Amino acid sequence: MLSRDPQSTLRHYPTPMERYGKNPYQENLYRIVFAPSRLYIVHGTWPDGATCARWVPLYRALGDIWVMEKWRPAEEFAACSREQWDTTLGPYPERGEYQLCHVFEACGPDDANLEKLVKLIERRHRLYDIQQWHREDAEREQKQTRTTAEDMIRNKLMAFGTRPFSSALVSRGSKNPPILKSANELGLPTKPGLSTKPNKPPTEQVA
Repeated sequence: MLSRDPQSTLRHYPTPMERYGKNPYQENLYRIVFAPSRLYIVHGTWPDGATCARWVPLYRALGDIWVMEKWRPAEEFAACSREQWDTTLGPYPERGEYQLCHVFEACGPDDANLEKLVKLIERRHRLYDIQQWHREDAEREQKQTRTTAEDMIRNKLMAFGTRPFSSALVSRGSKNPPILKSANELGLPTKPGLSTKPNKPPTEQVA
């Protein structure tokens, strides 16, 4: 079933779309297609018991309606690796893919101002790109701020080592605290009026 070419059954609206731009493969950047004819690959187990990949309508919930799609390169929407895509989603979209950008609900393509519609879509995409850039820039700035703060803390820890930081009352130092001695050891008077000189032994009296 995967041998089926989905382009062969895709219904394009009969209006020229070349004036709205080309992709790198010289294909129209925008296209208007009939929703039920837009197919994509789904892998899984089906009601008939088969476990395989099949083509199914992409916009089944929209019903019989026309939609506009815009081409996008694979790197902008492929959220997994090439190997994962090939395993779960079918062949990797080397040449990009068309994605939904407008549903013609209020009126058909004939009654819509396509020129204005494309300009609105482009403006919306540019706004999204600008917002995305600002988000990424803010994330980069926050990461750099965290890195700088961590570096400053790490440098401080390396400078002080395991010693405590100095304070207003206690200074940081590596010297041992002074050894306290008693008044007797220092030759200081222990009572008022007493001399600090040691007492002499009494002299013997001659009879």
